[in-house]
Amino acid sequence: MNRPERLEDQIQFLLSTIILRELRDPELGFVTVTAVRLTPDRSQARVYFTSMPTSGKSDEAQVALSRKALGRAAGFLRTHLAKVLDMKRVPELKFFPDASLTEGNRMEEILAELEKERAARPVESGTNEIPEA
Repeated sequence: MNRPERLEDQIQFLLSTIILRELRDPELGFVTVTAVRLTPDRSQARVYFTSMPTSGKSDEAQVALSRKALGRAAGFLRTHLAKVLDMKRVPELKFFPDASLTEGNRMEEILAELEKERAARPVESGTNEIPEA
C-alpha cells in the first residue's frame, strides 16, 4: 500500500475515533466514516459517512443533520488531526454521505425480485436450455 492510501486509512481511523469519543452534537446521530479520499496535493479530504436515523427521523433527514453537524465540527476535527498526524498542513475536510450501502440494498432487492419472477415462471419443455450437471 502506498503512502496516500495509508494516509487516507489513518485519517479515516482517527476521524472515526474522534467523532465517537469527542463530538457531543445532538444532531450528529450515529455516524460511521466509511472512506476518506485525498486530493493529489493533499489539500482536501473527501470524507464519506453513513448515518443511522435516530428518534423517528427519516434516513434523508438524519443524513442532512449529520452532514451539517460534521461541517460545523470540521475545524475541531482538523485541530485534533493536526495533533496526531505528522503533516505540514492538515487537509480541509469535506463531508459527503456514502450512498453505496443504500444502492447495494436496492440492488439486492431488485435481484431478489427477479429471482422470484424466474421461480414463478413455468419451465417450458423442449426449449434449448442447457441441462444442469
